[in-house]
Amino acid sequence: MSDLLDAVDTAHGNIERLADPSSFRIATDQVMEVARQCGAQSILAASAAAERLVGALLSSCGNLINLPSRTTEASCNVLIIDINLASGTTVAQAARRARDLGARHVQAVVLHQVTAATVQATDCGVDALTVLGRRPAARPPSTTDSGLW
Repeated sequence: MSDLLDAVDTAHGNIERLADPSSFRIATDQVMEVARQCGAQSILAASAAAERLVGALLSSCGNLINLPSRTTEASCNVLIIDINLASGTTVAQAARRARDLGARHVQAVVLHQVTAATVQATDCGVDALTVLGRRPAARPPSTTDSGLW
């Protein structure tokens, strides 16, 4: 149970750090670079916490559109953005939403992975997954299936 609480505390701290303008700027620049590298045409926040990053990217890159506001073209490259990654559930939900709107190529970028569970792009329903921050050290297999140690 303490591992679950540690993961929640870590995730909360990651979100709180984005209140600092310099931390927010660094995160925005890192995500913007991933968007450029993957040729993103549309972006989608996987969580409410990621909405600020999406807003910053939309104001900085005139060529990006916010996926929920438009129907995408069949060839659209979508980048899903989130702050924290634990099991990949919020990213997977966003990926389903993007594909339902017509996206063919979906990538995701997250700032932090908060559990030691190995999460792959296929677990999240995306074509590629980029974790910008340091991943927690992997632990030996557990008897739980939650991905939390």
